Amino acid sequence: MDAGILDYSGEVRHRFETAPRHGRVLAQAHERLAGGAGEPRRGVRVEFEARVRGGRILECRFRAYGCPHVIAAASWVAEHAEGRALDELDWLDPRALAATLEAPAHKLGNLLVVEDAFRACVAGKPAAAG
Repeated sequence: MDAGILDYSGEVRHRFETAPRHGRVLAQAHERLAGGAGEPRRGVRVEFEARVRGGRILECRFRAYGCPHVIAAASWVAEHAEGRALDELDWLDPRALAATLEAPAHKLGNLLVVEDAFRACVAGKPAAAG
């Protein structure tokens, strides 16, 4: 491997080779929640939007600014959130996510921002339409 190229896990590379899944804004919907965490000036910002009905996430999307691990983590979370109840959060564990992505230990703080953003979304207020 070229010393100038970073070595990302297969999971991280896969999420970029197929384009980050769920990486777009939701179309206007009546039952939509949104939340975010982080600051671009600190190198990471993640926002989630979820279309919900009956306390269940029907669709989840994200916007992320950060390293490939942040973008891959947000993609993974959005994908795995769909179909879950809003109050079902025990599946979201940043340490387990770091293991799934084979992220280095110094990236855990960024993955905590991803978790904070998702929790802010599901606990959040309805998003403004449009």
